[in-house]
Amino acid sequence: MTVKEEVYISRAPEAVFALVRDLERAPEWQESLESVDVQRGTEVRRFAGRRQEARFLVLEDDPPRRFAIRSEGGPAAARASFDLKPDGDGTRAVFTLDLSLRGAARFASAVIRPRVEREARRNLERLKELAER
Repeated sequence: MTVKEEVYISRAPEAVFALVRDLERAPEWQESLESVDVQRGTEVRRFAGRRQEARFLVLEDDPPRRFAIRSEGGPAAARASFDLKPDGDGTRAVFTLDLSLRGAARFASAVIRPRVEREARRNLERLKELAER
């Protein structure tokens, strides 16, 4: 499943990229993300009441335009990317999540998709609020 959301942020792409790239701050604006251990390359998320640790790898780090990671753990594998484009005095941030569900979770995709879409929208709104402070 692919989820794509975007938001306008009243900050330069360099400032938005710095915030997105600061993985240790990601739990401040990502709802399901509890913690990130950059040294170990792990993250802990809570979704649908379940806590899950996953390993992540930075795939693209092209400041201030693009940042992408891959994460695998439990019943899911994900590729998340941020494309940042100048837009007037600010930045158009486009978030794309490609989520692959495995095992029994595949059968719950109709229930999971709306939750993932809502969280993606809320996460971008929180990123915007944090970046514009």
